[in-house]
Amino acid sequence: MTTRQAARDERIEGASWLHLTDDEALQWVGRPSRFTLVPSLALAGVIVLAGGVFEIVLGRVTDGSLPWPIAYAPLAVALVGIGVAAWTYVDWLRLLYVLTDEEIYVKRGLVSRNVRQVRLDRVQNTAYDQTTVQRLLGYGDVRIYTAGTGTEDVVFESVPRPERVKNVLTELLSEQAPRSPQERGGV
Repeated sequence: MTTRQAARDERIEGASWLHLTDDEALQWVGRPSRFTLVPSLALAGVIVLAGGVFEIVLGRVTDGSLPWPIAYAPLAVALVGIGVAAWTYVDWLRLLYVLTDEEIYVKRGLVSRNVRQVRLDRVQNTAYDQTTVQRLLGYGDVRIYTAGTGTEDVVFESVPRPERVKNVLTELLSEQAPRSPQERGGV
């Protein structure tokens, strides 16, 4: 584990929304792949570029004596592009997935917060899937199914290396294997 990962894990372990027991440890922490940011950031770049082109065209067509709303229109267009980029990044930051040796957490939100928590002993099945593009870029969805439901209960959307995440889950689940009747207090 790198120093950067250790520092990140320390910050996460100290988070008020994460309630780790004394013997519980982080096994995996992640966000959606950064590749998911590319389409929105490309759009933001095009909008900012359009604002710059608009400014150049306005400067060449006029002598600089435009009314203020029109004179500042290119700046407004560029600011919209910057806003799209900022929104995209904040939307990406707000989603965090955490696997511990006892629980699965999905945290959404930065200021407001929604935390979904599922105990590993409730998990029955896991799966992952990738489209062709996702496979080429190395990300995909990990689906987690819990006892008593026929649909997935938790989805880690667009996580990097989904097969690795699923393998971590599989290892954790094998450690959670059903105990013998003596361990459960039976005969």
